[in-house]
Amino acid sequence: MRRIAPLAVIGALAACDPPSGGAPSPVASALAPLAASSAAPSRVAPPAPTVARSWHGAYRSAVSTLTVPPDWKKVHWSDLQSTAGVGEGTMALTVDGPTGHLSGTVDGPLGPATVDGVLADGNLAASLRRRDPSDQGFTGTLLGSLTGDHVEGTMNVSLGLASALRSATFHLSSGAAP
Repeated sequence: MRRIAPLAVIGALAACDPPSGGAPSPVASALAPLAASSAAPSRVAPPAPTVARSWHGAYRSAVSTLTVPPDWKKVHWSDLQSTAGVGEGTMALTVDGPTGHLSGTVDGPLGPATVDGVLADGNLAASLRRRDPSDQGFTGTLLGSLTGDHVEGTMNVSLGLASALRSATFHLSSGAAP
C-alpha cells in the first residue's frame, strides 16, 4: 500500500500541469485511475483543541499471556506465579492542543512510569517508559480513544527482562485529579 501513495501523488501532480496544447501528459493519463482508486474516503476530523487538556483516573492490570504463531511448535508463554504489576493504579494524561503531543504519568503496580505519545482524530497512542530506566520495571504501549470528556483504552506492558507480561484497561475523566 505504501507504493500506491507515492504513485497517486505523482499522478495528481502530473495531472495539474498539462503540456502546452491542453492535453494531459501520458504519465497523468496512466496514473489518474490509480490515484482515484487509492484515495481513502474523506472523513471530517474533529477540530484539534487549541489549549491543553488533562484527564485523570485509574487503571486495572492483570496477568497477560503471549501465544506465538502456530508454526513455532505451539509455544505458549505466561507468568502465572508472579503478582508483580497486578492490581489498580492511577494515571494522568495531558495533551498539548496545538501539537497533539500527549504526556503523562502512571503510578501503582505498573509505575512509576511516564507516558509519551500523540492524540489525533480522537485516538491516542503512546509509549510507557520507566521514570528510572535502571529499575527494570514495566514498559510498553498504550492505546485509547477520546469520547467527550473521557479517555478509555488499554496498556500492554512487560518487565525489562520480559519475565512478566501485563495488560491493563484504563478509564480517565477530564478535570482535577481525584
